[in-house]
Amino acid sequence: MAFLTLIFKNLLRRPSRSLLTLLGIAIGIAAVVALTSLAWGFELSWSNVYRSRGTDLIVTQTKIRGAMPAAFDDTHIATLRALPHVRTVTGTLCDIYSIEDAPTMIVAGWEPGSPPWDKVRTVKGAIPAPDSKDTAYVGEVAAGLLRKTVGDTVQIETKEYKICGIYSSPAMAENSSIVLPLRAMQELTDREGKVNFFEVFLQPGTTETQVVDLQSRIKELMPGFSAFSAGSLAQNSVGVQLAKAMSIGTSLIALIVGAVGVMNTILMSVFERIEEIGVLLAIGWKRSRIRRMILLESVALGFFGGTLGCALGVIGTKLIQATPWLRGKIEADITPGLLLVSLLVAIALGALGGFYPAWLGSRMSPANAMRH
Repeated sequence: MAFLTLIFKNLLRRPSRSLLTLLGIAIGIAAVVALTSLAWGFELSWSNVYRSRGTDLIVTQTKIRGAMPAAFDDTHIATLRALPHVRTVTGTLCDIYSIEDAPTMIVAGWEPGSPPWDKVRTVKGAIPAPDSKDTAYVGEVAAGLLRKTVGDTVQIETKEYKICGIYSSPAMAENSSIVLPLRAMQELTDREGKVNFFEVFLQPGTTETQVVDLQSRIKELMPGFSAFSAGSLAQNSVGVQLAKAMSIGTSLIALIVGAVGVMNTILMSVFERIEEIGVLLAIGWKRSRIRRMILLESVALGFFGGTLGCALGVIGTKLIQATPWLRGKIEADITPGLLLVSLLVAIALGALGGFYPAWLGSRMSPANAMRH
């Protein structure tokens, strides 16, 4: 107990320096938690959209180079509907727009009578008529962002649409979207007869082996296209991969800065305590105990900095999600595993930053240290 008390006292003897180092680690870990949870959350949000609809496979172009796949002719739909185990197929056309006060919002075109309409619940008004080209069905989060209700108009690009209904979806990302009948969406985007997704719904009882065979068959019949499961579509997006790479790169930089801060603090502490370390060696402390003391000081900084960083990361992520850019679009994927890994990384950083000062302090000669 006395040994541990000495470690904490050593840190508290220089409170300002210890606090600044702790904050440096905390900021690095907060960046890791926030960036990682948002990058992985983007993938989770898209997966939840398709899972909530019961979509078994999503067929689109193999390479997704932007936020949305490029549009293609919907003539392939007959090919897909003729495949075994396929119950129904629907085409959807989605794009991202800046709409009035909202910087980004997804606008989707759904085929009238298709399964996606059945998976949302109308909370106000009604769904658009199948042949309507000037009415919009708005998610409840999107309605809140735009401060609109049924009967109001919303301007998308150069055209105004009357809001005929407001819906609620089990998927958060869908609640912040606007839905038009497919023809109206094709007219808005000037993409007549085009979609950028085919959603495939399979017959009940289709086995995993049959699904894999079906994916291979679709790839053969439609060169340049792939059939993704709900969880793997976002993984194939260049945008998602780029966001993940940026989160990893930024996190690494923040962590390196934190490690250098720990090393600097502990090294300065060792230099300022050379005489004290010499006395400890002279009264019989083993060099391994000196090494352990300095290393534990460093690890303690990492632990407390990591704990604070996890808390700041969770709070920061919630604040970022509340901004107009991301509100209702991303479900941050903050898991106990992410927080545990982040805390372990902080402790490892502390140990790494303290290794050289500990080695240096334990190699001192007692006589030279006391003459310092």
